[in-house]
Amino acid sequence: MRAETTFDLVGDLIGVDAVITGPTGTADVKLILDTAAVMTTVVPSVAESLGYTAALRVGWSVTRTAAAEERGYIVRAELSALGFPMPNHRIVVADLGYGIDGLLGINFLRHFNLEIRFADRRILVEKIAS
Repeated sequence: MRAETTFDLVGDLIGVDAVITGPTGTADVKLILDTAAVMTTVVPSVAESLGYTAALRVGWSVTRTAAAEERGYIVRAELSALGFPMPNHRIVVADLGYGIDGLLGINFLRHFNLEIRFADRRILVEKIAS
């Protein structure tokens, strides 16, 4: 299965549109495609708008960056990004501190072959057979 999507540059970073569905709603967000992030992550304000709190967590997390160590929690949500839905996706909720909605991490990206075309601002996506 293949798809094609566009991206925006957020500074020097690749920003992709995504939709996250939680217990009380759905949010359109801009996630940074981040091959160095193990887990997809959203900031607390996004999670709270969807009805998530630490009480609904499936686990705790520690996110280590070059600048800090941020403690958060993990939830399960439906995430649609790059033209593909992923139900029951594990998402870390943590403060990223960069004025972004979140990161699209390897736990989502590993299910796809990606070809990024900077000149066209497009990403070609192919789902890897399970």
